[in-house]
Amino acid sequence: MERVWYSLIKEAKKKINVHEISPFIEYGNNSCALLTDSNNIYTGVSIKSNSTLNNSAEKSAIVNMINNSETKITKMVILNELEELIVPSIDCLEYLLGLGINYGDIEVLLDYDTQETKRIIDLLPDWWGTYRNKK
Repeated sequence: MERVWYSLIKEAKKKINVHEISPFIEYGNNSCALLTDSNNIYTGVSIKSNSTLNNSAEKSAIVNMINNSETKITKMVILNELEELIVPSIDCLEYLLGLGINYGDIEVLLDYDTQETKRIIDLLPDWWGTYRNKK
């Protein structure tokens, strides 16, 4: 396995910390670590609430990256609270694909033991916005 996957998993594991802020909001059920083309790692955690103001770990990590003036992701891992690798949600896949033409090439680690990875576009191959990114 590429050494970078170990680094991403290690950083994502540091962020797993299920914590209740109030009876209405908790965070840290899922975590994400992503690698940029500048070889920087950004992390994020999920935020769950009783309202529509939820936020995925992936989006939190992306916001962290953008706040640091970076925009190109190359690799990503997402962990659940049991520290198991999980696949980005459909919403997050669409969000990632909407960020730019090359975002379909982001690699996501799906299985630690077999080292299986998939590109974002392979996880959502019939994305409706593909034709717009080709312009």
